[in-house]
Amino acid sequence: MQPLLEKNKDSSEIKSKLFVWAIGFLSGIASAINSVASSGAKPSLSDLVIRLIIFSLIGGFLFIYLRKGLILMASKICLQSELLSKYKVNSKWPFTLFLTSFFGAWGIQFNIVSTGIIWTLFIIFQLYIMNQSTHGLAFKTLKASKSVVAGLFMLSGIAALVYQVAWQRLLFTLFGVNIESVTLIVSIFMFGLGVGALTGGWLSEKFSKKLPELFLWIEIGIAIFGFISIPLIKYVGEVAAGMSTTGIGAAVYIVLFFPTLCMGATLPILVAYLHNENAKLGSSVGLLYTFNTAGSAIACFITAGILFRFLGLTGSVWFAACCNLLTGALVFMYCKSGKSKHR
Repeated sequence: MQPLLEKNKDSSEIKSKLFVWAIGFLSGIASAINSVASSGAKPSLSDLVIRLIIFSLIGGFLFIYLRKGLILMASKICLQSELLSKYKVNSKWPFTLFLTSFFGAWGIQFNIVSTGIIWTLFIIFQLYIMNQSTHGLAFKTLKASKSVVAGLFMLSGIAALVYQVAWQRLLFTLFGVNIESVTLIVSIFMFGLGVGALTGGWLSEKFSKKLPELFLWIEIGIAIFGFISIPLIKYVGEVAAGMSTTGIGAAVYIVLFFPTLCMGATLPILVAYLHNENAKLGSSVGLLYTFNTAGSAIACFITAGILFRFLGLTGSVWFAACCNLLTGALVFMYCKSGKSKHR
């Protein structure tokens, strides 16, 4: 009886792998067709065939290894083989979302926004299925993990880079684009972050019992400045237009000192909170910095290509301000819920 069950499990696993590989294969073909259609150029038959083969194989193997990574994540959450087998079977269905790329054959344009929405839905569905298959262990494990705080902190990194790019572009229109203005603006931004890090360390010692509240208020302060930053920077630019380079630098520094100081203060405050919760200091710093930097890297791609295009300069800054509000609220709720469980 036992060998028969093992044989059925192996057969089910092979079918699931083939199913995911086929979805990746077809999605790769759809991506190749969409890329050819969006380029506007008419490729030769041999170029089209080569592109279809390469894209389809990449899609198939990418999805297979993506599924392996998800199963590995589930295995660390749940050690029961029956629940893990259940997730292995159910985890294949969210991959069908990627077949929507075939809608390109009916004239639906797939860009980075629509692709991002598909990947977001895929992640949400995978997390839901993982949680259901493990009887709620997935979400319980995530709630107990400090990685959640680091993941939420990624939003702060996204907001910071959106601010930097948007404010730089605005300041360039006011003071011109040259090596002096670029150096001045970047230096002021980085100096403010450094001073903010020192300030954050001092605040985390002074208000060690109120770190979640402190983080929330700092994020609210950054958001408020973000909402008023565009007209404020324009006004300062008009006032400082006739000044020397030193005067312009002083004016820009005065304007950006508060938000950059607040941005720099958030990392040491969260590190202090995790350290107070008996987390290792080195791993806390590394984890938070990794996610925050990853958020900044994501912002580099989406700011100029998506936000400026669809929201404009003001809308992009408001998007960053909303990220600050969301980060502060989510981190605050997470920290408070964690404390209430320990009581």
